[in-house]
Amino acid sequence: MNKGYSILIIDEVHPILLDKLKDYNVHYDPSITLPELKEKIDDIEIIILRSKLQLTQEWIKLAPKLKVIGRLGSGMDNIDVEFADKQGISCFNAPEGNRNAVAEQTLGMILATLSNTFKSSKEVREGIWDRKGNSGIELDSLTVGIIGYGNVGKQLTKKLKGFDCNVLAYDLFLSNFGDENVHEAELQEIFEKADIVTLHVPLNKYSYHMINSNFIQSMKKPFYLFNLSRGDVVLTSDLIEGLETNKIIACGLDVLENEKINNLSKLQQEQFEYLSDNERVILTPHIGGLTQNSFLKLAEILADKVLNWAKKEPLVN
Repeated sequence: MNKGYSILIIDEVHPILLDKLKDYNVHYDPSITLPELKEKIDDIEIIILRSKLQLTQEWIKLAPKLKVIGRLGSGMDNIDVEFADKQGISCFNAPEGNRNAVAEQTLGMILATLSNTFKSSKEVREGIWDRKGNSGIELDSLTVGIIGYGNVGKQLTKKLKGFDCNVLAYDLFLSNFGDENVHEAELQEIFEKADIVTLHVPLNKYSYHMINSNFIQSMKKPFYLFNLSRGDVVLTSDLIEGLETNKIIACGLDVLENEKINNLSKLQQEQFEYLSDNERVILTPHIGGLTQNSFLKLAEILADKVLNWAKKEPLVN
């Protein structure tokens, strides 16, 4: 029986994805090794992945039948989308599936930082009861600058609405999105007014190391920085310099330039130890978009996109 497209799923997924695609020839192999993948990929028409593989031009060339690449997440920086597009391969992601999770983690990091939750919790466990030294700052007295006004940026704005703070947003590719909840701003206005900068951009040639010494020094006042996008958006050495000079008051990082923390260069190890030991820094292991809810929603949304594509694309025997 011809079950249509041959689909290979190489990362762990919610069972609902398999259920939605059950009418197709699905190979679910989350434990597949790269050598095994190299043997199988030439027959695959649709591949679904998360972060196991850098789907480079070289990998895509090994898959002459490939028609669709689906990523269970929002970022597409581990896929050579430009080359895939030139080959007529459709690329889908599912940013709608984890935007709420990332927005909630961002808000949680902001509130925890402003209230000194991380620092004071550590001190209490060490027998230090310092109320005055841990008095916080209320969010409604501050201006939040959102950089990147896509799915997460918009969702974060909705959540900030109830905190009565001033919200600015900048996006290199979007315009005319301002409303009663957010003021559309240029970077210069964020430099001049923002107390908090939170990053929600895809990683590309425009965003790579955009947070560097020039950006930090352009901020007119000391500020809080939060990165829940990609680690390479922030130049770690300049971030540390900003913390040392107190231009950056505190920061929350869900992502790092090198997230393989047991395989760091000497410099990266020194930087990681500095950030780890700094009570003004919150570090989490790239979990902003990874909740039990988003695990389900990502699978549902990506499956629907693949099914929609399949219905519009006639099967060829």
